Amino acid sequence: MRRLVVPLALALATIVWLLAVEGGQGIGRDEAQYFRAGERYWGWFESLWDNTVHGRPGASFRRAGIDTFWGDNPEHPPVMKTLYGISWRLFHRCHCTGPTRPLHPIPVRGRHLTIPLFARESTAFRFPAILMAGLGAALVYLFARRLVGPVAGAAASVLAVAQPHYFFHAQIACFDAPITTMALVVGLAYWKSLRSPRWGIACGVLYGIALGTKLNAWLMPFFLIAHYLWIRRHDLMKRRLPPVPLAFVAMATLGPLVFFASWPYLWPDPIARGRGYLRRHLEHEHYNFEYLGRNWNLPPRDWDLRLLRTTFPLVSTLFTVPATTLALAAAGTVVLIRRRRKSEDEGAEPALLPDEPTGEPATWLRPGADVDRAPGAFLLVQIAGPMLALAVPSAPIFGGVKHFLPAMPYLATVAGVGVRWLGSLARELAPRFRRALPAALATVVCLPAVAETQRSHPDGLSHYNVLAGGFAGGASLGMNRQFWGYSVLPMLPWMMAHAPASNRIYWHDVLGDALSMYVRDGRLRLGMGNVGAEEAAIAGSDLGIVILERHFTVYEGAFWQSYGTTRPAYVRTHEGVPLVTAYRRPGAR
Repeated sequence: MRRLVVPLALALATIVWLLAVEGGQGIGRDEAQYFRAGERYWGWFESLWDNTVHGRPGASFRRAGIDTFWGDNPEHPPVMKTLYGISWRLFHRCHCTGPTRPLHPIPVRGRHLTIPLFARESTAFRFPAILMAGLGAALVYLFARRLVGPVAGAAASVLAVAQPHYFFHAQIACFDAPITTMALVVGLAYWKSLRSPRWGIACGVLYGIALGTKLNAWLMPFFLIAHYLWIRRHDLMKRRLPPVPLAFVAMATLGPLVFFASWPYLWPDPIARGRGYLRRHLEHEHYNFEYLGRNWNLPPRDWDLRLLRTTFPLVSTLFTVPATTLALAAAGTVVLIRRRRKSEDEGAEPALLPDEPTGEPATWLRPGADVDRAPGAFLLVQIAGPMLALAVPSAPIFGGVKHFLPAMPYLATVAGVGVRWLGSLARELAPRFRRALPAALATVVCLPAVAETQRSHPDGLSHYNVLAGGFAGGASLGMNRQFWGYSVLPMLPWMMAHAPASNRIYWHDVLGDALSMYVRDGRLRLGMGNVGAEEAAIAGSDLGIVILERHFTVYEGAFWQSYGTTRPAYVRTHEGVPLVTAYRRPGAR
């Protein structure tokens, strides 16, 4: 039990930090849709209860009973959306029968009896994602501790959370932070399954939950197979087939079963609906995304642009992860490369704890018992795999860093290796303080990343590190500034104070679902106008905003032409970088 004190403390600290700041985080269009879908999914459980009470439970399992609720947002799997809906139902402070009653996607039949933890409904929706981030922090520590000990393991956990882009996603009710945690869960279950059959079975079940979390999970087996072939390479060199791990068998059998069981939308027609889900993503359109001054909305055809496009994951990592974390990861990489050379001085503390074979023969139940599990190779495939998948020129990059966030906890673990090496070096230089130095040093090297992450809030998507020149440097380099229309939240009081008498307001990339949640949260007054999202709607407005992304420049021109002025009424910035511009029609009351 004592071993769980540190990981639980790290998880709790992560949850408290995220809950303390999430109120400043705006609602993006994807998140707003998941709020709506999650509430509807909860509606199915209510319907199932009602039908059961009235003796007709089968009605909830017929196509109509399923599609009424689960037909919302079927292009994404349901696990997190279901948790968001359940969390909302359990933990929001209910005022649902008041003026906002019509804004709910399912009928509100009366005041909800809840455990009123959160004043804002959006916080109740976001709570499961925040809990998943806390779990991720604990898992990084538990894995890194086995490689580098408790002090450097704790530093790795902190560095995994203290990454501005990850921190942004960890606060919101989307899938990117949860699938990052699930990449850890599945990866560590596989790692333990190499010597434990119980973890082989668990790996299959956990993989099914990962499949139900986000599409990224379909790539996980390829990374794990690459690692397994590496540790069994001597069998292959002798033209001998290594045992097939129980974990892979379980992932291929239990994984799809758990995935299917978790998603009622598939039940009426599993083959057709499963095929439609996969086809939707295999044929996904390319949304606009700015990278190095270019707007990317189609796969590049010219060889030079294709080459530039392949650099996206590496350059984005170099420009978004705190520089101290990158430096520690570089040091850790050197340690991992030198691991097999036994380069440590006689008697010196090793920079990586050993991972020796158990001495047992290899079987399909314990396929890694007789070999070194090669932690360096394991970390390499978990970091490089998600990045290489997004380096393919034909892959859409509209989500930016979020598409390869599952690599980041493993990158932080490599940084933890660097922290241990640095601590060992400090002990040699100052042996008098050998007990206190590692912990003090770990604290010092984590502080810059924590401070940088806190400073980036609530605009983590706009953050770029010191290598890029900060927020302003990233904008000058032509890196993507934001997406989803989340950044409007801080200017809502100004919008209400300057709303025109006509109530004709243009909200640009802020979806109606997001505006509804702002009203339900008490951050926007009921009845604020919305003339529509298309460019042509600007002409019918008297007040409007432009979310500043490269491909939205044409919308600002439309304001100049329609309003007869180029002078903004308000510009929302972060460290001098414009994020949202508001225009007010001259003469409008």
